Amino acid sequence: MSLPVLALAACTSVPPEGVDARMQRWQGYPVEALMDKWGVPAQTTKVEGQDWLIYRDSRSSSKPSIGVGVGGGSGNVFGSIGTVFGGGRSSDGCTRQVVVADGKVAQIRWQGDPKLCWELTPVPGDTPQQ
Repeated sequence: MSLPVLALAACTSVPPEGVDARMQRWQGYPVEALMDKWGVPAQTTKVEGQDWLIYRDSRSSSKPSIGVGVGGGSGNVFGSIGTVFGGGRSSDGCTRQVVVADGKVAQIRWQGDPKLCWELTPVPGDTPQQ
């Protein structure tokens, strides 16, 4: 694979439908199996008699920057003008809300950066036990 293709592949996005499909694969699994893979939730709550597990994650990264400059000089005088585009920090977040019914994953709602949510959500291992 060439370097430009490799760089493009690293930056590809994940469609929201792909994240939805990955989340739906967890439906019917025991909540213990989910917690074994996802870890301890940031928050637990009860809504209308159902347990909810809330997972919140964020990731900060540096955005690439591009510098453009023009310079010139003659004799002992030199001048330049330049600017930088982009750069700085970028923060992506993902919140996943797991609805639990009868000890099993009933539904998962998510909000945030699809790529980050995809990366944070492992695929379940085996068929859920009934």
